[in-house]
Amino acid sequence: MSSRILGWAALVLAVGATIVVVPPLLMPGPQHGGVPMRQQPAGSPPAQPSTTPAPDPQSPSPSRISRPPTTKPAASPTIRFRPITVHAADPVNIRVGARVIECPTCVDGSRVGYIGGPNTLAVRIAGVPRAGERTLTVVYETEQPRTLKLAVDDGPVRELTLAGARSWLIPVHVSVRLWLPAGTCWIRFFNDTGSAPDINTITIS
Repeated sequence: MSSRILGWAALVLAVGATIVVVPPLLMPGPQHGGVPMRQQPAGSPPAQPSTTPAPDPQSPSPSRISRPPTTKPAASPTIRFRPITVHAADPVNIRVGARVIECPTCVDGSRVGYIGGPNTLAVRIAGVPRAGERTLTVVYETEQPRTLKLAVDDGPVRELTLAGARSWLIPVHVSVRLWLPAGTCWIRFFNDTGSAPDINTITIS
């Protein structure tokens, strides 16, 4: 009996020594929200929370990126129109029956007369930079009211009744708006129903 008791006692002591010497293989870790946290190996640095990296001061921000300056298209240059003056007696003009008359009070000392009926005067206008409406100024002389008709190339006829200064030695001017094409054109002066005033100069402005 005593030997049996001694055997059980020795068994109990042996089991107890085994429990003390051998640690448990799995140790429960600290709980976080009810979920066990994984232990890190000894000597490893603690985990750091992730953060957004700071911008590199050397790298340009989108607002600093240089962009080529926006340039506006160059405006087309404005063509300035310079007045064009032509003497009626200029050789480049075409006179059909009309004649050059001496006139001491006229520009260049002469004018073109005997315009009317079948006789006409066509004045050449060159150097018009662009088409458009222009002012035609005619310097003329007459002693009595006469009718002057004019047309640009084959365009519509304009009719002017001119009183003048009642003298062949006093120049008078009259202005009218006409449409002229660009480049070169011809302005015809005539009166197919009677006599027209004598013409000294014409100016396009």
